[in-house]
Amino acid sequence: MGNKFKLTSIVADRVTVDIEGLRERIDEAYSDNPLWTELSLAQKLRRLLLDGLEKVESDRAPKPPAKG
Repeated sequence: MGNKFKLTSIVADRVTVDIEGLRERIDEAYSDNPLWTELSLAQKLRRLLLDGLEKVESDRAPKPPAKG
């Protein structure tokens, strides 16, 4: 009956990103953590993206009213 899977459901989302001039900043981002040097560039970029998204999301979240 043929393959019922779509290629998009098997392959993870991927993009090509130009990081010219950013490599040193990426490597230094968490240089205080010795495990950072063990990560691949892709893993470092994913961590930085997640951290940035979490910050944006928390900044956009409704703030509870101040008690006064």
